[in-house]
Amino acid sequence: MPRYALGIDGGGSKCDAVLMEESGAVVAWARGGPTHVYYDPPEVVSSSYVEAVTGALSAVQGADVWVAGHLPEGAARDAVRVHNNLVCYMEASEVDTAFASAQEEWGIIVLAGTGSFVHGRAPDGRDLHFGGRGPILNDYGSAYAIGLLGLRAAFASHWTEARRTSLAEAMPRALDVAALDGVFDRVYVKGITRREIAALAKTVDAEASAGDRISIDCLHCAADELAELAIDIINELSLADMSFPAIRIGGVARHCRLWWDRVCHHLTTVAPGVRPVIPPVAPAVGAALLAVRPMGVAWTRDVIERARETASRHASDRF
Repeated sequence: MPRYALGIDGGGSKCDAVLMEESGAVVAWARGGPTHVYYDPPEVVSSSYVEAVTGALSAVQGADVWVAGHLPEGAARDAVRVHNNLVCYMEASEVDTAFASAQEEWGIIVLAGTGSFVHGRAPDGRDLHFGGRGPILNDYGSAYAIGLLGLRAAFASHWTEARRTSLAEAMPRALDVAALDGVFDRVYVKGITRREIAALAKTVDAEASAGDRISIDCLHCAADELAELAIDIINELSLADMSFPAIRIGGVARHCRLWWDRVCHHLTTVAPGVRPVIPPVAPAVGAALLAVRPMGVAWTRDVIERARETASRHASDRF
């Protein structure tokens, strides 16, 4: 009977499901909607998992399936069982899948997508986790934080010449309204969601890349806040004198160069041995790699390279 690993990576904006052969080859990659229970109703979250799982397993029937990641009991796991045998389920956190995606055992994870957090793991196994409690409390440096900074900057653009920014024109375009009055209406009358604000980080990044000074300041401000958390973790875990990876996860961390360069600048001032790492595969692929281990499959160089090469042919994580 064929054996497959199914890796799940759910988040505030999307859910990815990756199907992998025991050889490490990625054969399918499907995406569903958001899976954060604090921001979406249960039926939406359930539907997102089901959409991703059924999409990834659409061409597979009668197989033994090992699953890793977070997949709630109920409709989500039933979607695996419809045509296949769920042999093993391994609960794996975002931290577990992030380390797996980089094939690292310890170091720090800097995750910045819709939300954000920093996680540190020392060589002796001690863990610290800062952030990740949502946009109101402490999603520092996240896409939401950047989008909100960009909105505020746009509305302050007319106050003084020093505050003038191209975001005053770019933000209305991004929200498909004529002017800032339309943005005001979207925010306070029609209502704007966490994901819609987070999506505006792309606009801030684009204007910063075009040279807009205020947009650059927004990215730097967001990066500074998250870098402070990372530095706190480095100091608390006594990593400053060691060589260790700083693993970048999430759309902002992976794709916003100005933001990441700023974070790295702060980290290297306190820990010269830090190694910025872009994982060769996305977290969902890392989850699938976790799932092949209970099959008795070792992470050999061939398995990792096959996962990297074949994953690149499918959908990848993006801003």
